[in-house]
Amino acid sequence: MKKFIFLGTCILIFASCKNESNSTTPQQKDITQAVYASGKIYPINNYKVYSKLPGYVEKIHVHVGDSVKVGDPIITIKSEVSDLNVTTAKNLLSLAQKNANENSGLINTLKQDVASAKSKYELDSTNYKRFESLSKQNATSTMQLDQSRTQFDISKQNYLKALSSLNNTRDKVRIELENAQIQYEAQTSNKNDYTLTSAVNGKIYDIIPKEGELVTTQIVLMEIGDGSHFEVELSVDETDVSLLKRDQQIVYEIDAYKGQAFNGTIVETYPRINQNNKTAKIISSIKLEKGFEIYSGMSVEANIIIAERKNALVIPREYLIEGTKVKINGSEQLTTIKKGAEDLEFIEVLEGITKDTEIILP
Repeated sequence: MKKFIFLGTCILIFASCKNESNSTTPQQKDITQAVYASGKIYPINNYKVYSKLPGYVEKIHVHVGDSVKVGDPIITIKSEVSDLNVTTAKNLLSLAQKNANENSGLINTLKQDVASAKSKYELDSTNYKRFESLSKQNATSTMQLDQSRTQFDISKQNYLKALSSLNNTRDKVRIELENAQIQYEAQTSNKNDYTLTSAVNGKIYDIIPKEGELVTTQIVLMEIGDGSHFEVELSVDETDVSLLKRDQQIVYEIDAYKGQAFNGTIVETYPRINQNNKTAKIISSIKLEKGFEIYSGMSVEANIIIAERKNALVIPREYLIEGTKVKINGSEQLTTIKKGAEDLEFIEVLEGITKDTEIILP
């Protein structure tokens, strides 16, 4: 944990009150415990604009700093998709339309298979019923009856299989037709120029390419965000993140405005640790007074207030031994204390010693 100079008046107090000897007694003072964080200021609803297809920047409709509304044109891209892609998509669409037609060769062949299987099924059904009638009259053998029943079952399954194949093929060619139509429309659309529009009411903060430049789907074209409201993206050490809660107060110092304090609160804590720098991401609000010009990406340092104690009983941090113990003057054994809030200089004592207890440096 670290503290700003404007939160660190306790440092001056401690410097003036520090005992020249190796012993001291607890004193009562206000103490604030804070978690240090650093980060950047960004506009609310900040987002990056990408091209959905590679091409050339034909026209940029806005300038940096312009205000835009939802749906306003911001940049026009000229696509360089080849005629070959369109021709291929058109040929696939024609083939799909042909296959999906009820009179296509594929469908007609399956219809014939169904008709043939149905005729065989109906014939074997009639034969089975005839042998079944003869069996009741003892005019045929059991073997002949079993054979006719087996043949009937086989014919029935073949008919159902042919019918299922016809229906499945109809579904397949219908889906292929829909996909081919979509692909053809997409390729045809890609040949034309297309214009990207703003997704938010806001302000243009950055424009990367120039007119005439080639862009791809991986290149950021613009950055857009709210024109007057900002938020802060902070990084907090993983050892401190468990102390943070929504709505905790924050005191900021913006690098561009040294010595000026700004206030805000925690809005959201991301439940993930960045393995590269061992920090967690925090999104927080910030109150900005008139007269301060704010730019997207400005650097800030922050103290997140996690505890405040008025008139607390405290001891200097250097008198603490093994994290929770102190040495009392005249005693050979260490005394365990219960800690409360703490900052860089002082530890609040909740239990274990009183304001009259004299403790000595280890």
